[in-house]
Amino acid sequence: MEALSISQIWRYFRWLPKFVLRRVFNKERLSGLVYIDVRPRYDAVSVITNDSGTYDIYFQLINMSPFEIELDRAEIDFNCAGVNLNKQYIKKKVFKSGEISEFHVKGNFSSSEADTIAKFHIDHRSNITLSGYFNCSLHNFNIENLGLEGVRVRFSNAAQRKARLEKATNR
Repeated sequence: MEALSISQIWRYFRWLPKFVLRRVFNKERLSGLVYIDVRPRYDAVSVITNDSGTYDIYFQLINMSPFEIELDRAEIDFNCAGVNLNKQYIKKKVFKSGEISEFHVKGNFSSSEADTIAKFHIDHRSNITLSGYFNCSLHNFNIENLGLEGVRVRFSNAAQRKARLEKATNR
């Protein structure tokens, strides 16, 4: 017999009334069946320290629940080399049961924040805190303060900016 995924097994139980499914899949259980992390391949997090600095974060979401869910919005706090960068993600995205997919967050930061990042980018310890709000046919649920530690950031232009700042202060 072939192995069946959880989403395939639960297709046979869709006839159950919603009040039974709501008891089996409460909000906490649904949120536990959604896995979010930074993308494991390529550059998951990149920071460009130009005069108008930008950052890109690619998240991977795995919907292990037997239901289709919709990411309604997310709040991202990205601590990058001592600078807190906050972003609201308000694009709605649907994830089918068993789907592995990605969503992308892009943000900007000021020149003074770029200077700070350039100074401390070598000894940085970056982390991301994410709060996601989801819609589902059973419940609306959220994942609060998901802390992602040890985020590897690819910095562009940080070393050159740091050298330029040191040269300007030594004059």
